[in-house]
This record gives sequence, C-alpha cells and structure tokens, in this order.
Amino acid sequence: MKALAIGFLTALFLLIGPTAMACRVCRPRVQAAIHTPEYSANLLTLLLPVGALLLLAAGVFYAPLIKARFLSSTSHG
Repeated sequence: MKALAIGFLTALFLLIGPTAMACRVCRPRVQAAIHTPEYSANLLTLLLPVGALLLLAAGVFYAPLIKARFLSSTSHG
C-alpha cells in the first residue's frame, strides 16, 4: 500500500509541470492569453462540469435516504 501511495504521488508530481508550457518565443503570448480579465469567468466555466458531477454523485449516493424521507407514511401533527 505504501509503494502504491509513493507511486501515485510520484506520478502526480511528474504531471504537475510549469504553467503555460510553450517555447521561449510563444510563452509570453500564451501567458497573456490565459491571464486576461475574463480569467474568473473562464475558470468557473471550466469547473462547472466538476460541480455538476459532484452534485450528481451526491444525489446517487444519498438517493435511498432521500427516497425514504419523502415516501415515509408518518403524519406530522
């Protein structure tokens, strides 16, 4: 298990490279295109599917509890 964790962390660190990888000539243009005034909107647009998938996963995980709560036949009052 320890070897698996070490392998996973090594692969993760190797995949994390410098931001905006490009050649020396193109790098300033690539970085300038990424860091524009629309950066926040682009980031939120990029992360929106992640939030939707997390919401869907939570719904599937908690579906039995939600179904039991709404279909319970106990009366309040």
